[in-house]
Amino acid sequence: MDKQALFCLTMIVLGGFLLPATTVTAASEQPDDGVVIWNENYTLPEDEEVNGDLVVFNGDATLEAGSRVAGDTVVWNGTADVNGVVEGTLVISNGEIQLGAQARVRGDVVCSWNCDIQRDEAARIDGDIIEGPALRWLPFAEWGQPGLRLRIPDPDEEPPWVSGAQRLLRWILRIVRSVVTTLVIAAIGGLVALIWPKATAEVERTVFQSPGVSIGVGVLTLIAAVALVVALAITICLSPLAALVGLAVGAAGLFGWVAIGSRVGRRLLRALGTGDVAPLWSTALGTLIITLISLGLTAAFCLAPLGWLLIFVLGSFGLGAVVLTRFGTTPYVPSAHRELVASPPAHAPMEAPVEPTVESEEGAATGREEEET
Repeated sequence: MDKQALFCLTMIVLGGFLLPATTVTAASEQPDDGVVIWNENYTLPEDEEVNGDLVVFNGDATLEAGSRVAGDTVVWNGTADVNGVVEGTLVISNGEIQLGAQARVRGDVVCSWNCDIQRDEAARIDGDIIEGPALRWLPFAEWGQPGLRLRIPDPDEEPPWVSGAQRLLRWILRIVRSVVTTLVIAAIGGLVALIWPKATAEVERTVFQSPGVSIGVGVLTLIAAVALVVALAITICLSPLAALVGLAVGAAGLFGWVAIGSRVGRRLLRALGTGDVAPLWSTALGTLIITLISLGLTAAFCLAPLGWLLIFVLGSFGLGAVVLTRFGTTPYVPSAHRELVASPPAHAPMEAPVEPTVESEEGAATGREEEET
């Protein structure tokens, strides 16, 4: 199976919840474009055929002896018990593959994401057995081989990356990559504060004055962005827009991260008594500190979940503030403040002046005469 086919199958799995559900029908009534099953177990009877792809979400798929699937077979969160023929590729994610004695897969067998394979000796696989996605980014992979995949290792053959020297080298490369990433993010933070100081200050003010609204909007924006990217990625003509949406969300999250680092750096320098420091240096220092703490926690084995949680929380705060302020170009005013500005407090009514009567004027004149006497 080439890279394009593997990518299409992965998109089918990721975007499965966006597809319409297909009712389980008899084999003689199978549609020409395949079958999609939801939350049910599917059995293809003996000597029956599916004219297309077979996709089962959250269920088991059983192919009895003599049955045939003309396309690919994809099972997500379930078991594939195969005793028939699969003309395409067999893909299982978060489940188990059981290949019987009469099973034959003319393509590859892909077992990814918490998957296990049980294979009878008589089962035939014309393609490759693949565990997990393509791993071209491994430091010790043979880059010259096209279409390199991580195959299930032979029990009698020791994998090439288990030596102590290679493990040490991988650990050193990981540390160097984390340090370089931290320095680059800190430099970006300083440049952002230098070029857009007002926008950075506005996002920072929104994060710390309206934290609840910021994290709520940030989480909702992240969920909507992921759904939109998946919806665009499973199409053909709109798939390039998925990368643009991902870049926009990433830039917004980085901008919010820098704004939070600006507050941290300024408070730290003030606590150290350094006086007034340019926003370039305070923002770079604060961004460096929060990035270093987050990546350091993710590198620790027992504290890795805490590190990812910290990245998610701070990223949601910053992303929400950026959305609320439109990248710092518009001040965000909470609803309570807007109501106060829209309806100023009412003043006490002024009393009407009392007009003097004739009797009061005569009494005042009499009083003046008595005083003169």
